Amino acid sequence: MLREKWRHHLDYVVTLLGFGIGSGSFVKFPYLCMRNGGGSFLIPFVLFTFMGTVPVVFLEMVIGQFSERGPVEVWNLCPAFKGVGMGTVIGTWIHTTYFTVIFSWFVYYFYASFSNPLPWAHCGNEWNTPSCISQHADVNTTTGLNMTEEVTIFTVANNTADFNGTVAGMTAAEEFWRFQVLQITDGLETIGTIRLPLLICLAFTCSLIFLCVFRGIKVTEKLVYVTVAIPCILVTIFLIRGCLLPGSADGIYFFIVPNFEILSRPQVWIEGCNFALYSLGLGMGSIVTLSSHSKFRNNCFRDSIIVCIGDMLVTLLIGFAFFAIIGHVAYQRGVTVEAFESSGFNLAFIVFPQVLNYLPLPQLWSALTFLTLITLELDTLVPPIENVVAALRDRFPQLSRRRWLVIAVLLSTNFIFGLNYITQGGMYVLTLVDWFAFFPSNVLFSTLECIVVGWCYGTDRLQRDIKAMWGKAIPRIMMIAIKCVCPMLLLCVFCYSMYSYRPPKYGDYDYPPWATGIGWMVSLASILPFPAVFVWRVWRSHGNTVKEKFLTSMEPNKKWREASGRGTQEDIAYPMTNVEELA
Repeated sequence: MLREKWRHHLDYVVTLLGFGIGSGSFVKFPYLCMRNGGGSFLIPFVLFTFMGTVPVVFLEMVIGQFSERGPVEVWNLCPAFKGVGMGTVIGTWIHTTYFTVIFSWFVYYFYASFSNPLPWAHCGNEWNTPSCISQHADVNTTTGLNMTEEVTIFTVANNTADFNGTVAGMTAAEEFWRFQVLQITDGLETIGTIRLPLLICLAFTCSLIFLCVFRGIKVTEKLVYVTVAIPCILVTIFLIRGCLLPGSADGIYFFIVPNFEILSRPQVWIEGCNFALYSLGLGMGSIVTLSSHSKFRNNCFRDSIIVCIGDMLVTLLIGFAFFAIIGHVAYQRGVTVEAFESSGFNLAFIVFPQVLNYLPLPQLWSALTFLTLITLELDTLVPPIENVVAALRDRFPQLSRRRWLVIAVLLSTNFIFGLNYITQGGMYVLTLVDWFAFFPSNVLFSTLECIVVGWCYGTDRLQRDIKAMWGKAIPRIMMIAIKCVCPMLLLCVFCYSMYSYRPPKYGDYDYPPWATGIGWMVSLASILPFPAVFVWRVWRSHGNTVKEKFLTSMEPNKKWREASGRGTQEDIAYPMTNVEELA
């Protein structure tokens, strides 16, 4: 059965841009910048975008476009490593289960944005505690000890609001997040009940995603123009508005001017490389799946450069907009920009709402902010879902006629597993899964991808495939990057990740050993298919000795050469495998 193709080449490029930008650029990028000295972080990020991201994105585009197969069947180029593809599908599915819940949180906040006043802007709600701290400047706050003190310095970090003044307590935004949205318990030992408002938002989220993807790329290719355009327009509005506010120059200065003393820290370079490599979801199989719908003659070398540079520029635009507004809030509070360091969920659900309180018409800006996050999250979720569906369709072609049923079942499983995350103790479950979902599988699979294609399959074969598609070879420096530079960078990231590993933690809550064990089981769920399938493929390969079986399993099989229906012995002549030459 012929694979569905993109109607226009621009649809493909915009879809990849949306997937690359995603909600992570809006949440994770500002946090990493603040944590690593602002402009100091931009240097390794931009450098490694060209050194590492472009070659790996190009590699995934080439093998996906040439084979016209999803993340598992693409490994027909080296059948022994099909377990890598299976692992990426499992990891992608785990990723979609909890990112669907994050989507539902954005929906909840978007709905709450139409309240007047905003529920996180004051301490007069039923869920607020006596020690609640108002977000408005120069507000006198009464503590539980009936002592009135003035809040002088504002900072949020490590899941708590810490005030360097005489008052200790949570801000109104944090109390809204913890006591109203989550109604969080003390830990995993007390999981609590399902939150009904979040259940409704989760059901709405799954229904919306189904409507966006059940018709395939014919709907997706139209949808992405909206989901990519809206965030870009809104971020530009945020930037313009932010630049007109006093103090914005300080935030932008922090963002663009590097601190060369901080650049001497290895962590800055490792995290810059890490974010550059994974801002486009490398090693997840989504780029392979999206590229499998491209026309055979498409020049994906040009596309890889456009997508990587476009993703980098939009990410920088988001950074400018964020730090312009943060600079204004820091000016109002009389603190430095560094005081707003916060991570992940805190940045989206505590810091952003707090910042919005300082803007004129906060309801409008709040609605626009969470609409932006909703559209970005949709861009983040659609390709991984397509990735899982493509893997199932490649394995079971009869499912192609019932695509809607496959997606309905997939989203139903997401909904069922999502119920664990929307209980009162669900944040502890979600944090645990998020901690281990891609550690260390994602970096391991990306490294194997470069090594297998660069050394086992061989760059000479890859050049022949490229010539068969658009008639000319690519610069040799790209092949050197795929074969040597990228594996070295990925190995550095992998070693640093293992070296810097620490047990999971949420705020002041330390996970018990049994929970950490479950987390490692989540991680191994995507890793174990690789060695299991590797051994099985080698054992089932033709040959009289183990060495012969091993070398046979490394050869591209017939499905790889015939997958597109266009590769012939005349235009693609496959020499002896590199592994056999080395042997």
